[in-house]
Amino acid sequence: MKYFISINKIALSLFIILFSISCSLGKDSIEVVWSDELDYFTDTEAFYFVDVGTKSAYLGGVLEIYRLIDSSYVDRLTVTDFDLLRRGDGYPICRIWGISGKNNEVNYLLARNCLSQTVVD
Repeated sequence: MKYFISINKIALSLFIILFSISCSLGKDSIEVVWSDELDYFTDTEAFYFVDVGTKSAYLGGVLEIYRLIDSSYVDRLTVTDFDLLRRGDGYPICRIWGISGKNNEVNYLLARNCLSQTVVD
């Protein structure tokens, strides 16, 4: 029985050490990845079918937004937050919130078929 208790103490000590290390690492960035189209919304306008040149975004990142139809410049968005949602039919969508480079207001991109990924260094 004495042997059994010492193994439990070792396992508990190892768990505490590993837990402490993992908590101290922290999250460097949260990233969302999507595979379908994007739309961009401000307080007063909606821009459908826009492109940002990539299929992912991370907190603190900057996205240049262009219209797909004529490649005209729409805005620059500095990413501040994500909302991961599911439509009624289960399709994953997300809002990519950020600060507009044009008017310094909070706007968002609506991405379809997106996933959340946590990147830890």
